[in-house]
Amino acid sequence: MRQSDMRRLAVLATPLVLLAAAGCSAAEVSGAGSLASSASDVSSSPMTLAEAKSAWDLWGPASYRLTLVSACGERGGLGTYKVTVTPDKTTAEGTTRWSVGPDVQTVPDLFTFIEEATDGGADVVDVTYNSELGYPEKIKVDYMVNAIDDEACYTVKDFRPAEPIE
Repeated sequence: MRQSDMRRLAVLATPLVLLAAAGCSAAEVSGAGSLASSASDVSSSPMTLAEAKSAWDLWGPASYRLTLVSACGERGGLGTYKVTVTPDKTTAEGTTRWSVGPDVQTVPDLFTFIEEATDGGADVVDVTYNSELGYPEKIKVDYMVNAIDDEACYTVKDFRPAEPIE
């Protein structure tokens, strides 16, 4: 079995193991999903935040590079950034003239942003996660659907681990 197939299997199996450990039945799991979707538009991707974080914890590299696009809404931190993360430090270099400093930089920062938006009662939290490593690829948060310029959007592009993932 190839390593990428093993990663996918681990990502898919993790939620089942967690549910079994918690003693949830299929009916309880099905009911829980409908409660989450009625509270807010939490995610359009098949992977949940918990599954994504679990995949990242299992397979995410300690050192990586990515391009972070921070867009939509009227807020600080808008722009495009080249982000480099190592265990010792994180740097974010703006590549557009309006890039003055991102609000988030690392994959864990993005997870925290998603959790805070969800826990804070944002009307829409729509996230697409990377199917292998779990990092958020696209995030759109709309705190109040009927308000203007309160949205926050992030796109992660060109994600590259600094070392091969085994």
